[in-house]
Amino acid sequence: MWGAIIKGDIEEVKQYLTLGEDVNLRGLGNMTPLHRAAQNGGKEMVELLIENGADVNAMTDSGETPLDWAINKRHVKLYPQIRKHGGKTKKELEAAGN
Repeated sequence: MWGAIIKGDIEEVKQYLTLGEDVNLRGLGNMTPLHRAAQNGGKEMVELLIENGADVNAMTDSGETPLDWAINKRHVKLYPQIRKHGGKTKKELEAAGN
């Protein structure tokens, strides 16, 4: 699924999800597919993953969330999309005691 997310291939990701691929599968640095999609800036891909149960507040080894990755890459269009599903930044989660 990682390759499809990197390429931005929505249809291929849908196929993986239909086959039961774990939407919260952890990769290098403990990132998730949603981290990668947020980094790439693909709004449709981000929505697909969230609709299929992606953890919007999953943290990498360094504690960064998908929203942090979107912010770091300045993908402004993703901020409200991730936030409406409860997504927070590392600092917000730390302040809340998570």
